[in-house]
Amino acid sequence: MRIPQSTRRPLPVLRALVLALAVVGASSLTAAAATPSSAPSFVTGYGFCADAEERAFLRLVNNYRAQYGRAPLRLTRTLGAAADHHSIDMANKNYFSHTLAGGITWSQNMSNHGYTYSTARAENIAAGYSTAQQTFNQWKNSAGHNANMLSANFGAIGIGRAYGASSTYKWYWTATFGGYRDAAVTCSA
Repeated sequence: MRIPQSTRRPLPVLRALVLALAVVGASSLTAAAATPSSAPSFVTGYGFCADAEERAFLRLVNNYRAQYGRAPLRLTRTLGAAADHHSIDMANKNYFSHTLAGGITWSQNMSNHGYTYSTARAENIAAGYSTAQQTFNQWKNSAGHNANMLSANFGAIGIGRAYGASSTYKWYWTATFGGYRDAAVTCSA
């Protein structure tokens, strides 16, 4: 039976992006300078608190990293706020991109939320699944996303998940990765 185009559910999608500078004699992924905005429009890291699925994703990724001898990632306020903002923006404005709707790059978004450290950075985005397990599996089965999750260059993570009822993919996920472990998320839920 053929499903009419207007009633088909879009397939889940994903994208990975790594920001790195090649340095002669250094590894292929090295520190990338983060340039803070001269006047960030928001720094909301202190208001970020991960939901149950975001915390479940943190457990999944850290268990996975342990299997490969990698240190656990710390969920931080700044990266969490940046990831949350990016997911909410995609869900509310119905788009799927590493560049936010207003033209802000994913890395500038991290800086705008207070992650202004000169360190390795990366971002994974996904859309279409509501659960941590589904999104983790989606990223695990993609070479670029998997590399970000397992990279020894990262010690910090932000995880954001958002729902947009009128958006194409409904659920949007963002994971931001950083080499420097700044203030941890301390809220309880």
